[in-house]
Amino acid sequence: MQLQSYDTLDHTVYTQLKEMIINKKLQPGELIVQNQLSQCLGVSRTPLRKALAQLEKEGLLAGTPKGWYIKEFTNEDMISVFRIRALMEGLACRLAAPKMEYADIVYLKTLFEEGYRQVRDRKAQAYYQADVRFHKFITDATQDAMLIQTIENNKIIMTSQVQGLYRDPEETIVEHMDILDALAKKDGEAAENLMRKHIEKAIPLLESGEFSIYK
Repeated sequence: MQLQSYDTLDHTVYTQLKEMIINKKLQPGELIVQNQLSQCLGVSRTPLRKALAQLEKEGLLAGTPKGWYIKEFTNEDMISVFRIRALMEGLACRLAAPKMEYADIVYLKTLFEEGYRQVRDRKAQAYYQADVRFHKFITDATQDAMLIQTIENNKIIMTSQVQGLYRDPEETIVEHMDILDALAKKDGEAAENLMRKHIEKAIPLLESGEFSIYK
């Protein structure tokens, strides 16, 4: 049997822990018991501690003298997360606009058109997957490693808390296409403003209490 390299093992443990937090197998406010968790994952405490330290950097854990806790987020915290995301992804649009090729726009429009067709067939998951790929494609197109990592860290927190916050595809398909039209024209300022407004439209749901992170 071939043993995993240290780097591969570290990443595997990190991924498993992150999924446990996102899927609420580890509850907000829960103290991490390292001995139990290392036995559960079948690893030593060294890769476990590395993964815990990384997740603390990403904002999912809180470090204290007693150890690590699963961080608890309020609705107000998540409103801040969405505001930061709107600013960062708006910036990503502005930086990506000059670099977007015609083939990129065609690819993204086709992705959404196919996803939207499946929504009408009551298969919404394809549309939401298209949404994830759309945002990631634009972020990656910036080729700005620091911005990409900042947005990724923000999304990790968001995904761990608000997995069920989806807006009506009938509304968002129009917003997505408007963003793509601005990118096709290489109008970074327009694309930035459209992306910011697109993301900020989720904030009133949190502010009004129509959606709670505890649902």
